[in-house]
Amino acid sequence: MRILICAFCFLLIAPPLLDSQEKNKPKISSVTVLPSDPVVPSGDCKSSTAGYLEDSRPPKAISDGELGKFVSKSLHDGYIVSIYPATKTGIFVTMQCTNTMTSVTP
Repeated sequence: MRILICAFCFLLIAPPLLDSQEKNKPKISSVTVLPSDPVVPSGDCKSSTAGYLEDSRPPKAISDGELGKFVSKSLHDGYIVSIYPATKTGIFVTMQCTNTMTSVTP
């Protein structure tokens, strides 16, 4: 009998609680990201690229120093570098060439 009363109370209380949580959720229609400063072409890059960082050594581990050298050289060559967290496949990197980007002035 107690189980039946508890189940009945749960059925009365649960739907309004669950429904009220959905109503308060904010809805985002779109997100626009604008750079704070115009992108200035630099370096001698020719095109953007993306892919996984690879190491030819057997463990396929890239040290912090090697990653730092890679980023430093990429920035010097005129790329905007985005590095994603490492996965089983490796470290994913996107490199946007500043020479191929068009700057938009308001």
